[in-house]
Amino acid sequence: MFGKKKQEEPVVIEKPEVHEAPRYVPSRVTTIAKDVTLVGDFITADTLEIKGTLNGDVVSETRIHVAEGGVLKGNAKASDILVDGEVDGKIIVSNIAEISDTGSLQGALEVKTLVTNPGSHFDGRLSIIPERMKVREEAAEDSSAIEY
Repeated sequence: MFGKKKQEEPVVIEKPEVHEAPRYVPSRVTTIAKDVTLVGDFITADTLEIKGTLNGDVVSETRIHVAEGGVLKGNAKASDILVDGEVDGKIIVSNIAEISDTGSLQGALEVKTLVTNPGSHFDGRLSIIPERMKVREEAAEDSSAIEY
């Protein structure tokens, strides 16, 4: 009872597995509300949803959605874009651009895949980027990075 101590077993704490974090979380959305007008350039890693008005250039690592009633006046670069509202500017999309039946896009569009719906409006210059062009561009970028 007295003087005798129980021997305690050592506590072993294992290091948890570390997984690489995803590049983006699809559920994260930055929204410009319906009654908001934003003037200036906008850069985000999240999906950008424009319900109000954005006058400026936009860069999104993921997706831009111009909602019905929303207006984007400026250049944009993203992986995907969905136009339900109005867009006026040069748009560069590395994957899919869709113009819905309520959507209107004026300006230049550079895209891999374009989807239009009956009633959609497009007025401007269209450049479809084939896969073989992307491979050439990546090869050119890789060779220009080589130092001698």
